Amino acid sequence: MIKQQRSWSVAFRRLGVALGASALLPSAFLAGYIWIFGAPESAITPHLWVVASLVSALAGLRLAIGLLPLPQAARLTISSLLIACTGLAMVLFYGLVFVGLKHWKRVTTFDMAGSYALQAPDLLRALGYSPLLVTALCASLFALAWYTAYVFLRKGDWVTSFYRNISRSVIGVMAIGLLAISTVSAMALPDRDWGGLGEPLSLSLFPSQSQRAMQSHAIDVFHAAQIDRDEDAVRSAYRPNEKARHSNVIVIVADALRADHLSLFGYHRKTSPNLEALNQAGRMRLATSAITVCNESSCGLRALASSHYVDRQAAHPITLHEVLKQHGYQVHLIFSGDHTNFDGLSGIYGKVDSYFDGASQSKLYLNDDRLITDRLQDFGPWDGKPTMFQFHLMSSHALGKRFDDTPEFGPGENYTAVRWGSGDAQMPQRATNFYDRGILQADRVIHDILGMLESRGYLRDALVLITGDHGESLGERGLYSHTHSVWEESLRVPFVLLSYGSAEAGRLRPNPVISQIDIAPTLLRLLDMPLPRSWSGVPLQASTQSRLVYFQQAQLIGLIDGRTPRKLHKHWIDGQTNKQYTFDLLSDPREAVNVNSEVEQSLQEEWRKLLTNRSAALTPEVRERLERQSSRGTAH
Repeated sequence: MIKQQRSWSVAFRRLGVALGASALLPSAFLAGYIWIFGAPESAITPHLWVVASLVSALAGLRLAIGLLPLPQAARLTISSLLIACTGLAMVLFYGLVFVGLKHWKRVTTFDMAGSYALQAPDLLRALGYSPLLVTALCASLFALAWYTAYVFLRKGDWVTSFYRNISRSVIGVMAIGLLAISTVSAMALPDRDWGGLGEPLSLSLFPSQSQRAMQSHAIDVFHAAQIDRDEDAVRSAYRPNEKARHSNVIVIVADALRADHLSLFGYHRKTSPNLEALNQAGRMRLATSAITVCNESSCGLRALASSHYVDRQAAHPITLHEVLKQHGYQVHLIFSGDHTNFDGLSGIYGKVDSYFDGASQSKLYLNDDRLITDRLQDFGPWDGKPTMFQFHLMSSHALGKRFDDTPEFGPGENYTAVRWGSGDAQMPQRATNFYDRGILQADRVIHDILGMLESRGYLRDALVLITGDHGESLGERGLYSHTHSVWEESLRVPFVLLSYGSAEAGRLRPNPVISQIDIAPTLLRLLDMPLPRSWSGVPLQASTQSRLVYFQQAQLIGLIDGRTPRKLHKHWIDGQTNKQYTFDLLSDPREAVNVNSEVEQSLQEEWRKLLTNRSAALTPEVRERLERQSSRGTAH
């Protein structure tokens, strides 16, 4: 009896050690998930339940393996392989969650991870890593994990202890019961709606469960539903103009394209020779810059399509593409990059005649802009019907494929992994060299696209818009890449308009207070088409400097105010730290001197109220903080 009790004690002690070991990784992950990346604490309980279900499945399988008629060494080998695969899968998933939060401010979805997994070698090369070396490293880590698990099980496996004390039939029932519990839990996961609590697996599998997610931003589901209803009402009331002009519309968006790095705008390097040639040929009707609504693709592309700031971006807005469709246009979207799995970007444009992006194929790396010209080869001569093309280029993005024959500006290095700064004093220059090479390549791809369209007749009567979805940091203030700031280099993109053939560009009035949301209204006004009444942008035909435009990136929310004579104020608030920044862009375009203390209190209070009203896409905590600040300002 004493011997059996001792045996049971050993069995449960070993089980306790196994359970304790299995809890270490999820606990460490949750600590970083909440304390470093700011996830809600409500994610803890549901995620621990998910982990418990996984442990239950693993335990059931371990018990079932013990029933197999195999030598003990073979059972230990299979069990250790199972443990190693489970552990590394968890490490991989947790790593992808952190990568997504760091680079895109959202949990990486399974669809997105799968899309990039198919392109892993090209992605690794784009980041500057050897696929062979990474594969060897992963294989070594797996071998180490397996060997560690094998040694651990040989020294004391709780399953072996259970088989010494319980009949095989009872163990079989236990295995079936544990597997049944984990299966039922997995089947119920879609209906639990744990994404709204921040549980990472649910957000990865079912990203729509959270608030209306838009990369770094989210809109409360009730507010989002009202926006959608408003957009549907505008859609129902919209009436096309039967006398509108029907020039073809070509929209070319280069990802992460900064205006100040184009030689067209005076940059010291020859990064845009083809655009300059178009200017010299008299094609260019407008060459200026615009401020984006945010510092990332999701809200930037939505703003281009639907002329809305972040807080009014609906799931199904009435878009430029939809308006053109109502006026009889064919609409074709040809994108490099994965828009299908990245934040649902492929669905924001409405019904189109054809859609293609990098995730639609497996021939080339999904961020290779040769996909665009290859796809364009499938289009025959223009049939005379009004047509819109929108292209999305990745050459200027850090993850974009650089062609071997694209000249370099000096030693370059992909800066994606640096992001928050580096102690290497040469890193900004290497990052700039790498980025400028991408812009030079984007300029070449634009030239190729226009050449192909011209040879097919699409440019006989066409308006061509060239812009970016957001800016990019290249070491300024220790920052790299995007999704993290609202400095000028992060927000200012080109706004270039060309006209071909009989297309008329009219009289445009560029000024320093132009927003990304003004682009679609400007195009419609050029075509004599009514603007949807919900749009927030102003066509440049009527634009004046005496206006405000807004921008936002996560908790950073601000505006540019052109109403004060001889001043161009840029004011923004960090909703997390309560810090306020004000710059006069006319005298200080590089934003070196914060003049917030010099601005009249009444103007600051007005700005705070305006920004509070624009903060619907902030987290509830940050919005509440802004509202408290606004209340205090009113009391003063």
